[in-house]
Amino acid sequence: MTENAPAGWYAQPDGSQRYWDGSEWTPHIVPAGTPQPEAAPGDGNPDVPVSDSTATDDRPLWKKKRLIIPVAAVAALIGISALGTAMGGGGATDDVAASPSPSATVEEVVAEPTESPAPTTLTMPDVVGTNLQDAQDSLQALGSYFLDQEDASGEDRTQIVDSNWRVCTQEPVAGTEIPIEATVILASVKEDEPCPGDEPEDTTRADEQEEQDEPAERDEPDEPADEGPTETAGQRNARQSAESYLAFSAFSRSGLMDQLDYEGYDAADAEYAVDAVGADWNEQAVKSAESYLDFSAFSHSGLIDQLEYEGFTTAQATHGADSVDADWNEQAVKSAESYLDFSSFSRSGLIDQLVYEGFSREQATYAVDEVGL
Repeated sequence: MTENAPAGWYAQPDGSQRYWDGSEWTPHIVPAGTPQPEAAPGDGNPDVPVSDSTATDDRPLWKKKRLIIPVAAVAALIGISALGTAMGGGGATDDVAASPSPSATVEEVVAEPTESPAPTTLTMPDVVGTNLQDAQDSLQALGSYFLDQEDASGEDRTQIVDSNWRVCTQEPVAGTEIPIEATVILASVKEDEPCPGDEPEDTTRADEQEEQDEPAERDEPDEPADEGPTETAGQRNARQSAESYLAFSAFSRSGLMDQLDYEGYDAADAEYAVDAVGADWNEQAVKSAESYLDFSAFSHSGLIDQLEYEGFTTAQATHGADSVDADWNEQAVKSAESYLDFSSFSRSGLIDQLVYEGFSREQATYAVDEVGL
């Protein structure tokens, strides 16, 4: 801001408004999205906010840590949070707090009114003998989403792939009218196993006789089948939430753990989940670096600092910055243009600002030449 600029409110790069009294910046800042005050700040204007810091920081806001998340990622995370609640993993209904919101505005979508009220009860269908996945689909089609699964064999096994299991019993029984939010319990066994009580008595006796007729060496117990790792309900829900987050955005290991903690998962379940998803954190750093460069200009060292701020290790952040296909001279030009869009600079002042952002003096000089200073 030059000395001859008139006093008034001026837009900042992050979308906020800051007051210039004609000679210097004041600590009065209006957050992004808030209407600009009609009067100058002062004792007579209590509605004008003042920043928390008592000391004035004359550095441009771009010098501070920046946190940029695409609008699409924000909308996706909001949808995932709702999904996490339905799966029972716990979650907050507030906006995802792992990263600050971008300066762009997400328009509120208003749902159309329904023509008729949603049903409050349902009549239980008969799903005994059907595939567990098909049974769940049938119940969900009727509006029943409170489903609990049990191992009918009594071995307390986890149904990891529902399509490999068959329903033996259901509670409530078929034909019962129940509230839509009532919990339905489905007990099942693997597709190649009989349900308890299904084996005919004579078949059992024949099997016993056959075992008695077999040679002694056949009496050795077989090694237990490898049924894969077992998970608690909390671990399973946390892992599924972690997989959903990684499908929509890039996270560091610590950043993903923080997000799961924010959703209400136990710390031990969150740590299990981030390890169980098997993510390549170097690859996540590359994706995050590419996302940042899509929305702002960074120097090589500035991008590393931003990735470290997101929770990546120095090695991972360096790998991410080295792996992106970035022209750092071009990044310096974009950064110089961004500064000039919001303030006035001398040639040497703009070069110094770009060097402060992490660009080399050669890159900064190239950028200033390109913008015509």
